[in-house]
Amino acid sequence: MKVLITGVTGLIGSHLAKHLIENTDFKVFGFKRWRSNEKNILRIKNQLNLIEGDISDYRSVMKSLQEIKPDFIYHLAAQSYPKESMEAPYFTYDANINGTINVLEAIKEMNINPRVHIACSSASYGNVDESRVPIKEDTPLLPLTHYGISKAVQEQLGYLYYKNYGIQTYMTRFFNQIGPGQNERSSVQSFCKQIALIEKGILPPILKVGNLEPKRDFTDIRDTVKALELLLLKGKPGEVYNIGSGNAISIRRVLEIILKKSACKVQVEVESSRLRIVDEPILQGDISKFQSDTGWTPTYDIEMTIESILDYWRNTVEIIKLKNLDV
Repeated sequence: MKVLITGVTGLIGSHLAKHLIENTDFKVFGFKRWRSNEKNILRIKNQLNLIEGDISDYRSVMKSLQEIKPDFIYHLAAQSYPKESMEAPYFTYDANINGTINVLEAIKEMNINPRVHIACSSASYGNVDESRVPIKEDTPLLPLTHYGISKAVQEQLGYLYYKNYGIQTYMTRFFNQIGPGQNERSSVQSFCKQIALIEKGILPPILKVGNLEPKRDFTDIRDTVKALELLLLKGKPGEVYNIGSGNAISIRRVLEIILKKSACKVQVEVESSRLRIVDEPILQGDISKFQSDTGWTPTYDIEMTIESILDYWRNTVEIIKLKNLDV
């Protein structure tokens, strides 16, 4: 079996590639932009079949599919940050919507029949009344960011190509996925990196934060990749699934856990640049549909996940300090 992962250098893509290489006999291909940082795939690069291209360029997508003729496709390549989407809407729509059309059109034109995962997002839910939490898949989509809109459109494209052309698409609304190897644009990563730098004396003991009140459903990336393997083996084509832990925790509580695990005392300061134009008060998924169809259950709790992220940043900062590099 041949598997193609677009966005293979990202958090989910790199961990998924590693999981499939180590736990299956699949031949794993990774689609990446030439300028993408390869740090997340260095340990598996020799076992990973890398293909360079641009998800927004139909010809490079078609060429890759013609070479591979994959049995499974995990389409993860995207502009993945809500805050950045408000500053760069055109780029967000091009990467997320046109990139998805390119993958699906290439499959249609080649007349092949892979199982195709399309990574969508809980950001498409937008503001949800607490009476409807945890959020089920039939909750109306009212996204508040360009990112959330783009992900809702990706989802509709997946359904369109399934119903009209019989392409086996599987859509997942990811809640917050976290783990080692993610950049610091997410709150958990930012807090852990700052703590690691403060512990080493590289930064003063002042931790910069944004809005601490929203509640989010965090999933450990090690659970996520197991869910994605099961998705294309046991999930139902044309369906949308929530992928999360099923629990929500405030960003403030996340910060408290990180500070508890730290060896230093810090002053917490709100920095205006870290505040978003909009911030959904709570995003917590009902994952019972996915569990029923696949048998998947998350096993890592938030404290275990934070420990792994802190260790990652402490090791990274140690390397930076030893090599006398810029932070």
